[in-house]
Amino acid sequence: MQKRFFFLTLLGLLAALTLLAGSTVMAQDALPAWSDLTAGEWTEIAPGGDTACAYGTDFRFYVRPAAQPTDKLMIYFAGGGACWNNDTCAPSFKGPDGNPLFVSAAPEGSSAALTGGFFDYANEANPVADYNAVYVPVCTADIHTGDAVIEYESSEGEKYTMYHKGAVNATAAIDWATENVAAPTDVLLAGCSAGAYGSIFHAPHVIDSYADARIVQLGDAGVGIMPAGDNPLVSWNYGPNVPLLTLDDPADFDIKDLYKAAAQAYPEVTFSEVTSYLDVVQIGFYYLLGGGATPEEAGANWLLGMRSSLSGLSGSQRNFRSLMYGGNLHCITPRAELYNTAIEGQPVVDWVANLVSGETPRTLNCSNCNTAETISSE
Repeated sequence: MQKRFFFLTLLGLLAALTLLAGSTVMAQDALPAWSDLTAGEWTEIAPGGDTACAYGTDFRFYVRPAAQPTDKLMIYFAGGGACWNNDTCAPSFKGPDGNPLFVSAAPEGSSAALTGGFFDYANEANPVADYNAVYVPVCTADIHTGDAVIEYESSEGEKYTMYHKGAVNATAAIDWATENVAAPTDVLLAGCSAGAYGSIFHAPHVIDSYADARIVQLGDAGVGIMPAGDNPLVSWNYGPNVPLLTLDDPADFDIKDLYKAAAQAYPEVTFSEVTSYLDVVQIGFYYLLGGGATPEEAGANWLLGMRSSLSGLSGSQRNFRSLMYGGNLHCITPRAELYNTAIEGQPVVDWVANLVSGETPRTLNCSNCNTAETISSE
């Protein structure tokens, strides 16, 4: 594996997860009620207020009532990369392929790119085809957790203002959802990559708002393994917003500690993580953060940490489940691979469907993990 490959894979994913074009648009001074929306179509909502994207442009989220009336709701946090210092956050910073590490603006227009995985509404195997959906992009380079405005200066002397407002943006979308979908029977709180962290970080807000609902959390491709040293989350001012944990030093934050605290605080909720064995983007970021002298060393270190974290949570928390499938795919819930990837012959989508339906499947780990096990989608 090479650094260039990590960048190319990451940036291709960012484009796929955040490109939206041609939906109904609702301005921030006229936020719609649920009854204003069209069933089976996406509506773009700009909440305004203190929300913002990385360089001060408007934040938007997207809402789709199910084609048929339902009391089920999915809140899905999108991926979109991250940055953590003067240089990686700079508008001029480019990876080897000439692109930045993160999405810096909210997608505009329709849901044309939301067609795979959970967003393939024509697929009979889709476990959330009958769910209302709220889709929360990330355009703040802070994995949905920040609340800071920072004046940066790059090593090249470039001065710029960065709006790490991911937590503010996500809260605006959740508040709209809880005001407009007042009493769902079932709630899936999910996300991939940066959105995986959003799904657990904001879980208490959603759970407390929907005390009578059956709730499942699913983090996809965001295990949260970080090398020792500086914690990038500190620069985003996530500390005052982190739920359930009292942090004497914000740099001590660990995602598995948040999962553990959430599982213990909400024993009736099922929490879960899904990842591939050699997730190329998670390993790529781990390498860029100093997780190894070479990409290969970083990959080996990340793998050890990932397996330790998942096995520790699965072994200690009765309401936590995980699934580790073969290969190096980054994010499966928004992709077509959800329907043709398996573990020991069991389709991943069946495991996810059981989780979503409340059956609490057992934790599964691949045995032949270097390559993905595929099945026919027909």
